[in-house]
Formats: sequence, structure tokens, C-alpha cells
Amino acid sequence: MSRWRAGYIFVETVVAMGVLSISTLVIQDALRQGIMTRRQAQDYTTARILLEQVAGEQALLLQQPEGSGSGRFPPPHESYSFEWTLERVDVPLPPLPPDMTPPEREYFVEHYVDYLGKLTVRIKWRRGGVDLEALGETLLRPALIWLPEDQR
Repeated sequence: MSRWRAGYIFVETVVAMGVLSISTLVIQDALRQGIMTRRQAQDYTTARILLEQVAGEQALLLQQPEGSGSGRFPPPHESYSFEWTLERVDVPLPPLPPDMTPPEREYFVEHYVDYLGKLTVRIKWRRGGVDLEALGETLLRPALIWLPEDQR
């Protein structure tokens, strides 16, 4: 075998090893990124389920006053905490259609409720030194909110 041919095989082998090394690094980085994305998706899914749990518990309470609260979840979700607030949201009277009859108009205005309840739930947790949170809001019907007589 000639000297030139032996040198060519060596260069070909070095190039092949370089390509293989770079490919291995790219695959390893893709796997690492996939694992991180999977964990983040699990965190947000858990947070969403916990958010719906807190919102459901608050929405089931009848005649609760405006206010807020916070707490931590029991194991296995002890790394998650929550905050909730319930507040009144004013709803202005919409313009009435001109073709409404006077009895319909009177009935609508008499039974119109000018507020709703707004429930805001915030779930917080920490992953890898980064603070994360999920936020959810929903409107509640007026019958679920207790208001003093002068504010009704």
C-alpha cells in the first residue's frame, strides 16, 4: 500500500470520528431537551388539575363574601402552593333593543343583576431555581357571592 493511500485512510477515519462525535452530542442534547420538556409539561398539567380543584372548591361554597385565601397542597403535591381571590365585577346594563315591548323591558330591568363574581386562582411552584405559576379565572353567578344589603 502506498504512503499516500495510508494517509488518506487516516484522514477519512478522523473525519468520520468527528462526524460521529458531533452527531452524538446533538442526539444527547435533543434527549436532554426532551426530558426537560416532558417534566415541564407534567408540572403544568399537575398545576392545571390543582387549579381546577381549588376553583371547584370555591365555586361550591354558597354565599361567600369577597375575599382571598392561600395555602399549600398536601403530599404528593407539597411543592405547589395556591392563592385565590373572589371579587365583585360590575356589569353595566346593556342597551335594550328598540323592539322590546314595555312589559318585556320592565321585566328585564327589574330582574337585571348588575354584578358577577370573579374567582382568580394562582398556583405557584419552583423547578430548577425558577419560580413558575399557572393562573386561572372564572366568573361566578351572583347568587354565590354574599354582599351586604346596601351593595345589592
